[in-house]
Amino acid sequence: MLGYALRVIIITFLFCQPSFAHSSKVKLEQQLQHDAEMFLANEQFVSLSVGVVAGKNSYTKHFGELTIGKGNKPNDETLYEIGSVSKTMVGLLTAYALHDNKLMLEENINRYIPEDLSKVSPESNPITIKQLLSHTSGLPRSLEDLGLSFNTSDEQAFLMQLSTYDTSDKKGSFLYSSVGTELLCYLLQELYQMPFDSLLKDVLYRLANMRNTQVKISHQQQPLLAKGYDKNMELVAVTSEARILCGGSGFIKSSMSDLVKYMALQLQQQNPIVITSQQTLFEVSKTDALAYYWIRSTDETLGTYFIHHGGLMGTQNWMMIFPQHELAISVITNSGSPRAAAELRKIGMNIAKVIINADK
Repeated sequence: MLGYALRVIIITFLFCQPSFAHSSKVKLEQQLQHDAEMFLANEQFVSLSVGVVAGKNSYTKHFGELTIGKGNKPNDETLYEIGSVSKTMVGLLTAYALHDNKLMLEENINRYIPEDLSKVSPESNPITIKQLLSHTSGLPRSLEDLGLSFNTSDEQAFLMQLSTYDTSDKKGSFLYSSVGTELLCYLLQELYQMPFDSLLKDVLYRLANMRNTQVKISHQQQPLLAKGYDKNMELVAVTSEARILCGGSGFIKSSMSDLVKYMALQLQQQNPIVITSQQTLFEVSKTDALAYYWIRSTDETLGTYFIHHGGLMGTQNWMMIFPQHELAISVITNSGSPRAAAELRKIGMNIAKVIINADK
């Protein structure tokens, strides 16, 4: 059961969003039209979807087509795989669980799961929740590095392989780990005694009225799912058809209408759950740090902002949150080409500069 204070937080931050002020919208549309034309001029890219939140205002725009030659333009309800941007949602769920008094950051993970992982997380040198959130647990990057298949769904095999993995010489240093994220997802579902996907949908609905964000999609949602192209411009299998573990490390699907709601939530700087999820956990350099999976950066013009990239074989996207400017941006395409990541980041940053400088 949710505590009274947590219910109040959830109710307080449900919202709706009107349109942009005219001057900012005109400048944004001009910049977007230019950037979209340049982006789609590359034959490796066929679609582009953009969502922007500025204060209480929102804007979405879609370009190109999802399938070559079909003219099927993406829209606000198109479901995209968001890759590792999924991790930020796991971070939010962890902050939610912390405020729900379900866990503590510095605790040994063994406190929260029934299986014995004392070899990989001994009391003398434990893996903590904080380390899972900041990629400092010493766990490897991928399931393959554990000796498992990419699309395994066998939780017991996952836990067995984890139990023998040696993290002693890596723990405490930054080592990007989707394995660590999957372990945290498993831990959360054990805490709440419900499948991770159900927990994800429940919390996102409660916090931001999101209705179309999940790992596994229904039969009715299949027509909305954007199929992706790999770097050779061949259609790739969608991971909803694969067998995976919890899926929070990179296999969440969402629509732009939901991503706009998620970004608006991230801008709610009076929401204690959001504030917690954006707290620094590990300093990487003078300008970069890790929050609850977010990469926290600082810039003279942009201020302190949070950013994350997501990429799979058939999708690339960036999400950018600029709290000081009450601005957030999502840019996504159904292309897995590595070149898309850099181009999308450039588009996102162009949008940020246009809006931040619009009224100067």
